[in-house]
Amino acid sequence: MVRDNLKEYADRGIFRGFCEEQAGKTRVSFSFLWLTPRRVHLIVDTAKGSMTFKDLLPNVPSKSVIQKDIKRFLKERYDDRLPEHRRVDSKRGEIACTNRRGVLSLSLKVKGEQYRYCLVKIVNLAHELFVHLGDYHDDYMCQNFEARQE
Repeated sequence: MVRDNLKEYADRGIFRGFCEEQAGKTRVSFSFLWLTPRRVHLIVDTAKGSMTFKDLLPNVPSKSVIQKDIKRFLKERYDDRLPEHRRVDSKRGEIACTNRRGVLSLSLKVKGEQYRYCLVKIVNLAHELFVHLGDYHDDYMCQNFEARQE
């Protein structure tokens, strides 16, 4: 199901250069061009019930202002005041971000076999995060993703 939905994004031209690689019995790694000039890697692990955009954001120092802002932004995605398409239902998925040596990964823990729901949500989360960073941390986006300052 996840594979088919990701292929739909690719067929619509949202993702380019879509590739899939089996990374174990319960892990599949999908990679494609989207949002950045470098490949994005989405790892789906059914044993852990997780979806992770691995190494999505480089050069995010631990405990930095930008990391604190990202964590605040992600926490706000649970807010009932957000429109449903922008909100994450905590009963269906749990947002997490990890920072390893200044490289941030974005994850969604799938609850109750809600893979379709969580796939849509993690794609939307990543997109909204990049929009947010472009709006509030344009220097970061220019330095790390060749974004134009305007």
